[in-house]
Amino acid sequence: MASPIEPFMPYLNTFIFFAAYTVLYKNNPVYRIAQSLVVGIGAGYLIVAQIDAYQRGVISQMFVNGNFNVAMLLPWILGLGYLCIFVPKLINVYRAVSILTLTVGMGVVLPYGPALFWTVTYGYAKNALNILGQGISVATVGTLVTAVAYALGLSYFFFTDYASKPTTTFRQLGRLVLLIYTAMTITTTALGKINLIQWKVLDTIQTPPTTWWIPALMFIAMLIDHFYPLKKLLSRAPEDVS
Repeated sequence: MASPIEPFMPYLNTFIFFAAYTVLYKNNPVYRIAQSLVVGIGAGYLIVAQIDAYQRGVISQMFVNGNFNVAMLLPWILGLGYLCIFVPKLINVYRAVSILTLTVGMGVVLPYGPALFWTVTYGYAKNALNILGQGISVATVGTLVTAVAYALGLSYFFFTDYASKPTTTFRQLGRLVLLIYTAMTITTTALGKINLIQWKVLDTIQTPPTTWWIPALMFIAMLIDHFYPLKKLLSRAPEDVS
Protein backbone atom coordinates (compact mmCIF):
# COMPACT_ATOMS: atom_id res chain seq x y z
CA MET A 1 0.00 0.00 0.00
CA ALA A 2 1.44 3.34 -1.09
CA SER A 3 2.04 6.03 1.49
CA PRO A 4 -0.25 9.11 1.27
CA ILE A 5 2.84 11.30 1.01
CA GLU A 6 4.45 9.29 -1.80
CA PRO A 7 2.85 11.29 -4.67
CA PHE A 8 4.35 14.47 -3.20
CA MET A 9 7.91 13.11 -2.85
CA PRO A 10 9.13 14.31 -6.30
CA TYR A 11 7.96 17.82 -5.46
CA LEU A 12 9.61 17.69 -2.04
CA ASN A 13 12.89 16.34 -3.46
CA THR A 14 13.01 19.05 -6.11
CA PHE A 15 12.26 21.74 -3.56
CA ILE A 16 14.96 20.56 -1.16
CA PHE A 17 17.52 20.25 -3.97
CA PHE A 18 17.09 23.74 -5.38
CA ALA A 19 16.37 25.37 -2.03
CA ALA A 20 19.69 24.12 -0.65
CA TYR A 21 21.57 25.81 -3.50
CA THR A 22 19.84 29.16 -3.03
CA VAL A 23 22.27 29.74 -0.16
CA LEU A 24 24.96 30.26 -2.81
CA TYR A 25 23.11 33.46 -3.67
CA LYS A 26 22.66 34.49 -0.05
CA ASN A 27 21.14 33.27 3.17
CA ASN A 28 17.42 33.53 2.49
CA PRO A 29 14.09 32.34 3.92
CA VAL A 30 13.74 29.59 1.30
CA TYR A 31 17.06 28.06 2.33
CA ARG A 32 16.22 28.35 6.03
CA ILE A 33 12.86 26.65 5.46
CA ALA A 34 14.53 23.77 3.63
CA GLN A 35 17.20 23.53 6.33
CA SER A 36 14.63 23.44 9.12
CA LEU A 37 12.60 20.87 7.19
CA VAL A 38 15.54 18.53 6.72
CA VAL A 39 16.83 18.90 10.27
CA GLY A 40 13.35 18.62 11.78
CA ILE A 41 12.40 15.52 9.80
CA GLY A 42 15.81 13.98 10.51
CA ALA A 43 15.49 14.57 14.24
CA GLY A 44 11.92 13.26 14.26
CA TYR A 45 12.95 10.16 12.34
CA LEU A 46 15.78 9.42 14.78
CA ILE A 47 13.47 9.78 17.77
CA VAL A 48 10.88 7.44 16.24
CA ALA A 49 13.62 4.98 15.20
CA GLN A 50 15.05 4.93 18.72
CA ILE A 51 11.62 4.38 20.28
CA ASP A 52 10.94 1.57 17.82
CA ALA A 53 14.34 -0.02 18.48
CA TYR A 54 13.73 0.16 22.24
CA GLN A 55 10.34 -1.41 21.82
CA ARG A 56 11.72 -4.29 19.73
CA GLY A 57 14.97 -4.77 21.65
CA VAL A 58 13.85 -4.22 25.23
CA ILE A 59 10.10 -4.08 25.83
CA SER A 60 9.28 -7.05 23.61
CA GLN A 61 12.06 -9.04 25.30
CA MET A 62 10.87 -8.46 28.87
CA PHE A 63 9.15 -11.83 28.84
CA VAL A 64 10.63 -14.81 27.00
CA ASN A 65 8.45 -17.95 26.84
CA GLY A 66 6.38 -16.53 29.68
CA ASN A 67 9.41 -16.02 31.94
CA PHE A 68 10.58 -12.61 33.13
CA ASN A 69 13.94 -11.63 31.58
CA VAL A 70 15.93 -10.06 34.41
CA ALA A 71 18.65 -8.81 32.04
CA MET A 72 16.15 -6.39 30.49
CA LEU A 73 16.02 -4.42 33.75
CA LEU A 74 19.43 -2.92 32.97
CA PRO A 75 18.26 -0.83 29.96
CA TRP A 76 15.40 0.54 32.08
CA ILE A 77 17.77 1.47 34.91
CA LEU A 78 20.23 3.14 32.54
CA GLY A 79 17.45 4.96 30.72
CA LEU A 80 15.94 6.31 33.92
CA GLY A 81 19.44 7.27 35.07
CA TYR A 82 19.96 9.37 31.95
CA LEU A 83 16.64 11.15 32.56
CA CYS A 84 18.04 12.36 35.89
CA ILE A 85 19.85 15.07 33.93
CA PHE A 86 16.61 17.04 34.17
CA VAL A 87 16.56 16.77 37.99
CA PRO A 88 19.34 18.92 39.52
CA LYS A 89 19.33 17.00 42.82
CA LEU A 90 19.87 13.70 40.97
CA ILE A 91 22.56 14.93 38.57
CA ASN A 92 25.10 12.59 40.16
CA VAL A 93 22.98 9.61 39.11
CA TYR A 94 23.14 10.84 35.52
CA ARG A 95 26.91 11.27 35.80
CA ALA A 96 27.38 7.77 37.20
CA VAL A 97 25.31 6.23 34.40
CA SER A 98 27.17 8.26 31.78
CA ILE A 99 30.58 7.24 33.14
CA LEU A 100 29.49 3.57 33.26
CA THR A 101 28.23 3.64 29.69
CA LEU A 102 31.33 5.48 28.44
CA THR A 103 33.87 3.24 30.14
CA VAL A 104 32.14 0.01 29.15
CA GLY A 105 31.78 1.27 25.59
CA MET A 106 35.44 2.22 25.44
CA GLY A 107 36.43 -1.15 26.84
CA VAL A 108 34.49 -2.91 24.10
CA VAL A 109 35.55 -0.68 21.19
CA LEU A 110 39.12 0.24 22.14
CA PRO A 111 40.73 -3.11 21.26
CA TYR A 112 39.44 -2.78 17.70
CA GLY A 113 41.48 0.40 17.17
CA PRO A 114 44.97 -1.15 17.30
CA ALA A 115 43.71 -4.20 15.39
CA LEU A 116 42.31 -2.04 12.60
CA PHE A 117 45.45 0.12 12.54
CA TRP A 118 47.66 -2.95 12.26
CA THR A 119 45.51 -4.49 9.52
CA VAL A 120 45.53 -1.33 7.40
CA THR A 121 49.25 -0.70 7.94
CA TYR A 122 50.15 -4.29 7.13
CA GLY A 123 48.00 -4.20 3.98
CA TYR A 124 49.61 -0.99 2.67
CA ALA A 125 53.13 -2.26 3.46
CA LYS A 126 52.48 -5.58 1.72
CA ASN A 127 51.03 -3.89 -1.36
CA ALA A 128 53.98 -1.50 -1.50
CA LEU A 129 56.34 -4.46 -1.93
CA ASN A 130 54.42 -5.71 -4.97
CA ILE A 131 56.73 -3.60 -7.10
CA LEU A 132 59.60 -5.99 -6.22
CA GLY A 133 57.83 -9.10 -7.44
CA GLN A 134 55.58 -7.76 -10.18
CA GLY A 135 57.83 -5.09 -11.62
CA ILE A 136 57.07 -1.46 -12.38
CA SER A 137 53.53 -0.84 -13.59
CA VAL A 138 50.77 1.67 -13.00
CA ALA A 139 49.23 -0.59 -10.35
CA THR A 140 52.45 -1.31 -8.43
CA VAL A 141 53.62 2.31 -8.52
CA GLY A 142 50.17 3.40 -7.33
CA THR A 143 50.27 1.03 -4.36
CA LEU A 144 53.79 2.19 -3.51
CA VAL A 145 52.80 5.86 -3.60
CA THR A 146 49.72 5.07 -1.49
CA ALA A 147 51.81 3.31 1.14
CA VAL A 148 54.35 6.13 1.28
CA ALA A 149 51.60 8.75 1.54
CA TYR A 150 49.97 6.72 4.31
CA ALA A 151 53.22 6.59 6.27
CA LEU A 152 53.90 10.31 5.80
CA GLY A 153 50.35 11.17 6.82
CA LEU A 154 50.77 9.21 10.04
CA SER A 155 54.12 10.85 10.69
CA TYR A 156 52.38 14.23 10.96
CA PHE A 157 50.49 12.94 14.02
CA PHE A 158 53.23 10.81 15.55
CA PHE A 159 56.06 13.35 15.31
CA THR A 160 54.99 16.39 17.28
CA ASP A 161 56.67 19.78 17.37
CA TYR A 162 58.53 18.67 20.49
CA ALA A 163 60.14 15.72 18.76
CA SER A 164 63.76 15.71 17.70
CA LYS A 165 64.82 17.65 14.62
CA PRO A 166 65.35 14.60 12.36
CA THR A 167 61.57 14.14 12.26
CA THR A 168 60.87 17.68 11.02
CA THR A 169 61.04 16.67 7.37
CA PHE A 170 58.62 13.80 7.94
CA ARG A 171 56.17 16.12 9.68
CA GLN A 172 56.33 18.62 6.83
CA LEU A 173 55.86 15.95 4.19
CA GLY A 174 53.01 14.45 6.22
CA ARG A 175 51.30 17.82 6.36
CA LEU A 176 51.73 18.16 2.59
CA VAL A 177 50.11 14.75 2.07
CA LEU A 178 47.17 15.70 4.29
CA LEU A 179 46.72 19.00 2.45
CA ILE A 180 46.73 17.19 -0.91
CA TYR A 181 44.22 14.67 0.41
CA THR A 182 41.95 17.45 1.71
CA ALA A 183 42.15 19.31 -1.59
CA MET A 184 41.34 16.14 -3.55
CA THR A 185 38.39 15.39 -1.26
CA ILE A 186 36.98 18.90 -1.67
CA THR A 187 37.56 18.78 -5.44
CA THR A 188 35.86 15.40 -5.76
CA THR A 189 32.89 16.60 -3.76
CA ALA A 190 32.63 19.81 -5.77
CA LEU A 191 32.88 17.94 -9.08
CA GLY A 192 30.19 15.55 -7.90
CA LYS A 193 27.89 18.46 -7.10
CA ILE A 194 28.63 20.11 -10.46
CA ASN A 195 27.91 16.87 -12.31
CA LEU A 196 24.66 16.52 -10.39
CA ILE A 197 23.59 20.03 -11.34
CA GLN A 198 24.63 19.40 -14.94
CA TRP A 199 22.57 16.22 -15.01
CA LYS A 200 19.58 18.09 -13.62
CA VAL A 201 19.91 20.82 -16.24
CA LEU A 202 20.31 18.40 -19.15
CA ASP A 203 17.45 16.28 -17.92
CA THR A 204 15.26 19.36 -17.70
CA ILE A 205 16.18 20.46 -21.24
CA GLN A 206 15.41 17.05 -22.71
CA THR A 207 12.21 16.39 -20.78
CA PRO A 208 10.82 19.15 -18.56
CA PRO A 209 9.96 17.57 -15.20
CA THR A 210 6.49 17.85 -13.74
CA THR A 211 7.96 19.97 -10.96
CA TRP A 212 9.46 22.60 -13.29
CA TRP A 213 7.41 25.29 -11.59
CA ILE A 214 9.22 24.80 -8.27
CA PRO A 215 12.67 26.00 -9.42
CA ALA A 216 10.89 28.67 -11.46
CA LEU A 217 9.21 29.95 -8.31
CA MET A 218 12.58 29.76 -6.52
CA PHE A 219 14.11 31.97 -9.19
CA ILE A 220 11.23 34.44 -8.99
CA ALA A 221 11.46 34.52 -5.19
CA MET A 222 15.21 35.20 -5.33
CA LEU A 223 14.64 37.87 -7.98
CA ILE A 224 12.05 39.61 -5.82
CA ASP A 225 14.34 39.29 -2.80
CA HIS A 226 17.06 41.10 -4.74
CA PHE A 227 14.93 44.21 -5.17
CA TYR A 228 12.75 43.89 -2.07
CA PRO A 229 14.35 41.73 0.66
CA LEU A 230 11.91 39.11 1.81
CA LYS A 231 13.25 39.36 5.34
CA LYS A 232 11.28 42.59 5.66
CA LEU A 233 8.12 40.51 5.39
CA LEU A 234 9.29 37.99 7.99
CA SER A 235 10.79 40.14 10.71
CA ARG A 236 9.75 43.74 11.09
CA ALA A 237 11.05 45.83 13.92
CA PRO A 238 8.32 47.26 16.14
CA GLU A 239 7.47 50.84 15.32
CA ASP A 240 8.71 53.52 17.65
CA VAL A 241 5.64 54.89 19.41
CA SER A 242 7.51 57.35 21.55
